[in-house]
Amino acid sequence: MRICNLVWKEFIQFLRDWLMTLFIFTLPALQLVLMANATGSRISDLCTAVLDGDRSSTSRRLVTALDNREELNVCYFPDTLADARHLLDQGEAALAVVIPNDFAASLSGNTPSPGLQIVADASNNITGQYALAGAKAAIAGLTSDLAREAGFPRPNAESIIDVRITERYNAGLDIRPFTISAQVGFIVYQVTLIVAAIGLARERELGTLEQLMVMPLRRIELIVGKAIPALIVGVLNFVVLLIVAILGFDLPMRGSLALLCALTLLFIAVEIGYGVLISSVARTQQQAVLFVFVLAMVDMSFSGYMVRIKNLPVMLQAIAQVVPFYHYLTIIRGVMLKGAGLNVLWPHAAAMALTGGTVTALAIHALRRTGLSRGE
Repeated sequence: MRICNLVWKEFIQFLRDWLMTLFIFTLPALQLVLMANATGSRISDLCTAVLDGDRSSTSRRLVTALDNREELNVCYFPDTLADARHLLDQGEAALAVVIPNDFAASLSGNTPSPGLQIVADASNNITGQYALAGAKAAIAGLTSDLAREAGFPRPNAESIIDVRITERYNAGLDIRPFTISAQVGFIVYQVTLIVAAIGLARERELGTLEQLMVMPLRRIELIVGKAIPALIVGVLNFVVLLIVAILGFDLPMRGSLALLCALTLLFIAVEIGYGVLISSVARTQQQAVLFVFVLAMVDMSFSGYMVRIKNLPVMLQAIAQVVPFYHYLTIIRGVMLKGAGLNVLWPHAAAMALTGGTVTALAIHALRRTGLSRGE
């Protein structure tokens, strides 16, 4: 009976903390729903750019065949090869198909097989494989239709059209560059958030918070003092992980190291803002770590860490735009795997900065409400 009373007491205390109860029972269920819907969806509508140098009825039939594939969606018609490559660099297109000027004439005459160039964004090996498979199936269907119309037996597509495939950013479609770069970002995110989140919670739990309150510290000074250790830990952690990834796993660094470091500093600063906000509302270190765990689960669902953001419903895709981890994964993959510059990545940097400013303001307001400062 005494044990039952103790168990009942624990449940009462647990239910009194309505914020923790809400997090534990709703957010994990939300993550399960999001992940189940995202992973259960077939990869489709991969944006495709077609550079049609022939502009004939046959080339238009090829464009239609590509667009009719479930995996592909012809979104762009660039004028030059440089424009097509720019779309791949920006991540706007997953596939580029270059149709030569003599495409229709080569198919109808006795000239050599026309050369058709396919360039895939293979930085994500899974979408790269789907895009290439869809393009090959579309070409095979077109050659089969053309042969049937001419009264010939069904041919092998490669014997009719010389398809030249380029796997851009990741020759061989290796999965490791995509996953290891994401893992570097996730570890930096997790370590920084935990260190920042337990700062004030530890002071409150140890009973030393009152000593901070009577010291001549402004609210902003208190936040900066708690943020600097988390910043140092996050930066050192990033440097170690980057060295291990490059030297130990041959992860490429195609872009500017200085740019990656600068944007990583911005990301760490934003996550420190989240950590301070969590620390200001958590009563204990254990509660702060649990908040971090739940937030990390949700952020992973909206970041593209495991599944594509475009697999989510449109409204949830919009929510992902305010998740800093999503933007940082795009940045670290863009710089390391694609060699992208600030001219391509600045929208993601701006989104992180805006979100970080908003969260930091909320953290300062939360500190004001809990009375953790002497005043300005």
